[in-house]
Amino acid sequence: MTLLPPPLPAAVLALLGESAANVEYSIDHREGVQGITVPLRGDVGTALARVAAAAGLPGTWLFTVQRLVAAMLPNAILLRIDTDGRRIGALTAYLRFPQEPAAPALQALLGATSRLRVRSDTVAALAQALGCPGARGLGIRTDADGGERLAVYFRVERDVHGFGAAALQQLAGALGWPEDACAPIARDLRALHPGGSVGVIGVDVADDGDIAALKCDPANVPLARALPFLQQQGASPERIDTCLSLCRALRARTLSYVGVKYDRSGLAGWRLYFSYRPHGAARNGQPALLIDTPGTAALRMPHY
Repeated sequence: MTLLPPPLPAAVLALLGESAANVEYSIDHREGVQGITVPLRGDVGTALARVAAAAGLPGTWLFTVQRLVAAMLPNAILLRIDTDGRRIGALTAYLRFPQEPAAPALQALLGATSRLRVRSDTVAALAQALGCPGARGLGIRTDADGGERLAVYFRVERDVHGFGAAALQQLAGALGWPEDACAPIARDLRALHPGGSVGVIGVDVADDGDIAALKCDPANVPLARALPFLQQQGASPERIDTCLSLCRALRARTLSYVGVKYDRSGLAGWRLYFSYRPHGAARNGQPALLIDTPGTAALRMPHY
């Protein structure tokens, strides 16, 4: 027998209702901060409005997301809530396109629904470099300052071991980064990735429409790959211990995702994702008998 991790904040789960049946739980380098990501179904507008009201964050994030949902008609929506257990510090909506739009169509969509911008030529160059028809999804984030930040995601079918020098040089050119800036990305993907296609690659967009950072989300990463990677990247012993504790509690040998972020200077951040069913978790102090399984099932991000 083992103890499950503490239940997620009850107030947050109550806000999410049936959506909280499947939760993607995430941590990064910040002590005490957790991400809670759920798929939204049914009356999405009401769910978004309820969470936005509870968060009390300034700005027009809810209006922007609602307009994008109406215009995109996304075939999958995820909502991520970042919380310290007492208050909501940030909200992110992930919207997946039914079909990848060409770069001009994406620019037109953003122009018609929001103040968010990304350079059309940059999106086109990234899609070409990554070998995909266009953006697979969008992320719209807000936090305590009330600003809105855009991320654009691409589904990359190319095999991770074929993601070589020529592809990296083309990717660096699309980003406007030095040619050698993408070399650590290929090295880290090969270190983390069990094999198969690259999966999702995203970009954070700056206020002026330029690319601020590039993000990769290798899925189903074995713990034996993830922990040495974090240690090599300077993760604190406390965060490593937290990850180990969660994996032991969930009997997980794999992580649903390892998110890694890069800017032109190198690694700029990481996030670990675990998927589980919080309503099936034991209350604090109560043991739970768990059946050992090969790992937690990945809750696919909506840009897949």
